[in-house]
Amino acid sequence: MKLHLSNAPCSWGIEFADNPSNPAWETVLQEISQAGYKATELGPLGYLPTDSQMLASKLQENGLGLIAGTIFKHLHKPEKRAEILEYTRETCKLLQAQQAKYMVVIDHVSSPRTDQAGQIETAYRLPTYQWDEMMKTITELSLICREYDIVPVVHPHAGTFIEYRDEIDRAMKDLDGDLVKLCVDSGHCRYAGINPSELIEAYQDRVEYIHFKDIDETVLEHTVANNVDFYKAIGNGVFCPLGKGCVDFTQLRATLEKINYNGWITVEQDVDPAAKDNSSLENAQESRQFIEEHFLQ
Repeated sequence: MKLHLSNAPCSWGIEFADNPSNPAWETVLQEISQAGYKATELGPLGYLPTDSQMLASKLQENGLGLIAGTIFKHLHKPEKRAEILEYTRETCKLLQAQQAKYMVVIDHVSSPRTDQAGQIETAYRLPTYQWDEMMKTITELSLICREYDIVPVVHPHAGTFIEYRDEIDRAMKDLDGDLVKLCVDSGHCRYAGINPSELIEAYQDRVEYIHFKDIDETVLEHTVANNVDFYKAIGNGVFCPLGKGCVDFTQLRATLEKINYNGWITVEQDVDPAAKDNSSLENAQESRQFIEEHFLQ
């Protein structure tokens, strides 16, 4: 097993490119590098420079590669498809110029699921016609990704319509296994009552990319019991540095060794960029040290 480590702008609270609370992108790149990582994700298109030469220069200045981009859009809304496909193509152009590998494909957090994150049995599911339209959008954007030699990986995510195990299984069945792969996020799995190790093993032939995220069990229990909105849960600290939460990383290591995973692990810890106590750098360093101690020795 050989792992490569990266981090992502979301660990500094970057979910939307135009959020006025976002820290400066220069600071984020510097701190990802300072925390000891060798690569980053792109984050939302428009946060990091969209001029490929400028982006390459700034990444190089910080000793960073670019590993992945993200589509965080309302995939379940067919009226958004044209906009999503255009966003995909523009992101792919930027990724290809930096020799990035992956496109992380996430349905956008939306009502009513944002208040039903973690509500495994009772959360509203999409009707069949809307689900089928989402599968069509994912298929079409994935074909665009492949044009640019980018691997599309579906990322199950709390507060979205691909969150729970039944939805993951359905998506993996409905989507072409050669075209669309899977990104397993340990924290979002735990949020949804899924054992990430079991999911990785079950879909080992499609797991191309992994996110390591940990989750505070006490905050999670309060969140689920009180139907707390997903973004409020982030502000409440539902995600924490690796090793401080309830994800079983010992089992994860055994699983990755069992399937001989040789690839990228991106560390993420979603935070509220408006929070006064900004400890993203320290948290990223702590998480990297945890991986080095528990996975790389």
